Amino acid sequence: MTLLQVQPILNTWQSATWEEFVQLADDPKSDKLKGYYYNGQMRFEPMSTGSDHSKDHILILFALSFFVAYQGISATGHDACSYRKPGVDEFQPDISYYVGETADAIPWGTRVVNLDQYPVPSLVIEISDTSLPDDLGAKRLQYEELRIPEYWIVNVQAMQILAFAIALDGSIRRIRASQVLPGLKLEILEQALQRSRQENQSTTNAWLMEQFRI
Repeated sequence: MTLLQVQPILNTWQSATWEEFVQLADDPKSDKLKGYYYNGQMRFEPMSTGSDHSKDHILILFALSFFVAYQGISATGHDACSYRKPGVDEFQPDISYYVGETADAIPWGTRVVNLDQYPVPSLVIEISDTSLPDDLGAKRLQYEELRIPEYWIVNVQAMQILAFAIALDGSIRRIRASQVLPGLKLEILEQALQRSRQENQSTTNAWLMEQFRI
């Protein structure tokens, strides 16, 4: 099958070779798409999102950036960064963080993070408005197989965070407090999501800052 015969169907996992995926993912015409490759299938999603998704995205980014700065936690966040394990995997989560000793692992000038050269991120987050089944399904399996320490799904409609972490024995478990960002309770972020439906971002952010200072 040639590249011309394989075109991305948005928001759908589609069988493709790694070479076909990479040619599509690296095509300038795909610069407004998020790309994933897992288990011999590719998935492309629009980079542009609706208002609800974008507002929750901003809220979570602000909350984590303020929390790590206030707590003195070494961390570097990435917004829609592409991660590639050549020949096997690619993913482009909404938000990702390197924490602790890997905070400075990715040098400036890196376009796509090569996971044969650099470590996986400590935390991966998908803001899920219309993609919840996939975020709970194939993407979750992909992140677990890559041994990403922590994965969050922000359910926009339910104002809920579903979070999973890899335990020391290798098992996967649900968590209600971050393991890679000690002291961060997901309940606080969920309360912020709920408040944001009734007040502007500045007011919610001010409330979050007070909670983190307690």
